[in-house]
Amino acid sequence: MDNRLKFWAVKKPGSFFIALLVLLILVPGLMYAQSKKKKRKASYELELGVGGFYDDNILKYSDKYLNRFLNNEDEGRFHIETYDDFIIYTSAGITGTYYWFGKNKTLLNADYSRRTYAVNNIKTWEYFSTGIRQYLPGRISFKFLYSYIPDFYVRHFRDEVRVDEFGYEPNTFTPYAFSKDNYGFYIQKYFWKSSRIKFSFYWAQYFHNKHYTEYDSDNLYYRIQFYQPIGDGLRFEIGYESITSDAKGYDAAYETRETTDGPDATYDEDVFQIGFRWQPPRIKKHYHELNVSSEYSGRYYSSSHPVEIDPLHAGRVDRVIHLDVYYRFKINNHFDIKAYFDWYGRDTETTSEINSEYVSDEKDYIQHVYGLQLEYSLDL
Repeated sequence: MDNRLKFWAVKKPGSFFIALLVLLILVPGLMYAQSKKKKRKASYELELGVGGFYDDNILKYSDKYLNRFLNNEDEGRFHIETYDDFIIYTSAGITGTYYWFGKNKTLLNADYSRRTYAVNNIKTWEYFSTGIRQYLPGRISFKFLYSYIPDFYVRHFRDEVRVDEFGYEPNTFTPYAFSKDNYGFYIQKYFWKSSRIKFSFYWAQYFHNKHYTEYDSDNLYYRIQFYQPIGDGLRFEIGYESITSDAKGYDAAYETRETTDGPDATYDEDVFQIGFRWQPPRIKKHYHELNVSSEYSGRYYSSSHPVEIDPLHAGRVDRVIHLDVYYRFKINNHFDIKAYFDWYGRDTETTSEINSEYVSDEKDYIQHVYGLQLEYSLDL
């Protein structure tokens, strides 16, 4: 492989995989278009999206830090102009449909989206994804997928290493950010009339910036979901996900997990999901639907360090509730409009009484998101 291409593939895996998939979509399509023996030709669908949403707590701050921000306290911590923001959402994607295995469809997709923060540009981030889905006889399909986030800013934290050098000065606050590679697979099957069961597995790798490499982690996700129609236009959904996150736990080159004094952000998590989708009678032949779902998760940190050394992780338990409501209306064969609302709430506690109030003040938060999105699709 040419050195420049090799560098691109290693250093920018998202761009590399997107380009690779575009080639996989276009080249086979051209080959099949030239073949007169094939009964079914490849087809393509272009999808574009644009929208905007309001987020009233972009950094998921607790009341403690919202008040400090409003009172201009903690010089050096806040690198935002406002704690809320309006975000512009844009997306583009292409899906190729092929018939490489008889009548069974094969789908290849490449997608890109961007969230641009109107005021606080430091929070702007991009998302790339690609995948291949194969349909099989017996109403079965499976998919391999990959997604990539090049840079996601979380917030500024005080770096204890810099505190040892400079003391509690403004320059000891450093940005906490990461990139993320996510590899996934799912398989699903329809049975009875419209019932469906889906099994998913994901492996995500988080790579943090130089100030917080001890938080680098490998995460494994195991998920099962069940979808069941229960009446005219009404569908019930239920799911469970098990997550394990194995954090690096040290940052200096001479340290190991056994010799470091923390922090250790390793955790296990259980996620329970329930929801409904309702498809009311059409409005002048226009399809529309309402989706309501909720998730409850319990995240259990397993730091082996005593609370005096690792106060934010030792014995910590996060309980998060997420409520998601959206309404979709199909304007015509090409345009859909979607309005949505998300509510997040996190309650944090710890098995250690000496820092339970501290952890709660640091990590509890409530967040509301309101959005509107226009989607366009076109068969090429």
